[in-house]
Amino acid sequence: MKLVAITTKDLPPLDRALPFPLRDATGRLLVGAGIKVADERLRQELLQTPLFAEEHHCAEWQRRLNAAMDQRLREGAALKDVVAARPDTAPREVAARSLSTGDAWFELRSRLDAVLRDVGPGTDWLARLDDLHARGRALLQRRAEESLYHFVYESVHFSERYSAHHAWMTLALAEQTAALLGWPQPHIDSLGRAALTMNVAMARLQDHLAIARVPPTDEQHREIAGHAERGATLLAAAGLEDTVAVEAVRLHHDASAEGRPLQEQPPERQVARLLRRADIFGAKISRRGSRPAMSPLAAARGACLGPDGQPDEIGSALLRAVGLYPPGSFVELASGEVGIVVARGRRANLPLVAALVSASGSVYSEPVPRETLDRRYAVKTAVPPQRVKVRFQHDKVLALASGPIATASLSPFGGR
Repeated sequence: MKLVAITTKDLPPLDRALPFPLRDATGRLLVGAGIKVADERLRQELLQTPLFAEEHHCAEWQRRLNAAMDQRLREGAALKDVVAARPDTAPREVAARSLSTGDAWFELRSRLDAVLRDVGPGTDWLARLDDLHARGRALLQRRAEESLYHFVYESVHFSERYSAHHAWMTLALAEQTAALLGWPQPHIDSLGRAALTMNVAMARLQDHLAIARVPPTDEQHREIAGHAERGATLLAAAGLEDTVAVEAVRLHHDASAEGRPLQEQPPERQVARLLRRADIFGAKISRRGSRPAMSPLAAARGACLGPDGQPDEIGSALLRAVGLYPPGSFVELASGEVGIVVARGRRANLPLVAALVSASGSVYSEPVPRETLDRRYAVKTAVPPQRVKVRFQHDKVLALASGPIATASLSPFGGR
């Protein structure tokens, strides 16, 4: 995409619907089209950030801006009112444009971040949360592999708005695991609400700690230790009547029920146990300012194993849901090639991989699909992301998931 620099004076006020997506200098989505930036702190951050937009969006906006100013001139308006003229609505073609999977999740992340700031009595936060939950679930069902790819890759490489990103990733992992466990839909609904709100009482601290290069202070440790109880109290007081979700938030760091038969426990305990595992897995594979990300294989040991060191019912289902080598993670193959996982396979250790670097260390001009069921290209080991220095186009990598080699090998979750 071709980007051009813009200034906020060229836009409507940020608390009105934006006419097109705002991006940073690298093209990463900051705020999606149609979003109102109601939070004052976020508005100030944007005002201090170099902003960019796609060239065709800017050209269309400038055309409509000129038309609005001409209209004011024809009406005989004062010069100051002509200069202040702005189109009232976003162009239809921008609103209707289909977002990439990554941009769609960036937009949902921004909206969830705003909702979590508004949790309290007398606001519309709960309706907005339910709308986001439905939209996120629909996106995950349509684009399962691309969504996991986005979550894993972003967790390893970026830390911005960590709390909202982590909430969405936890929801994706947990809801797919619950489906494999055969849970009824009301339990999965409660699980999703709990995933999105579990860290509401420490969201801002969590965002800060994700980029901090020093360990938490004693005071921050105390805030972390009490956030589950405070979060549940806050959600109940703010009108969340889903008692299973509220109790799951309260219990999502409680390991006292581990080792007991899952089906013998009440729904809130079952939901809390699965939420805890998905939370641990997502946290371990995420980068922090003070430490690199852990490989998914190592993270699985902490999230999928029961007290006896073996995968229990939840752990086994979580492994099936995400795979030992999830989309978005890097691996070395038996061929000596290094690549990135594109999609899950029918077994946890048999993903579809796009080879990026040859055994001799040369970079392929185009990603090469490798079927790991073939022993020549079996996964040898996970590769720390900091070791992979090559640049590549994600759209070309993800396109391999719909190619002929992927037809018989992808996970039954689908998502293409």
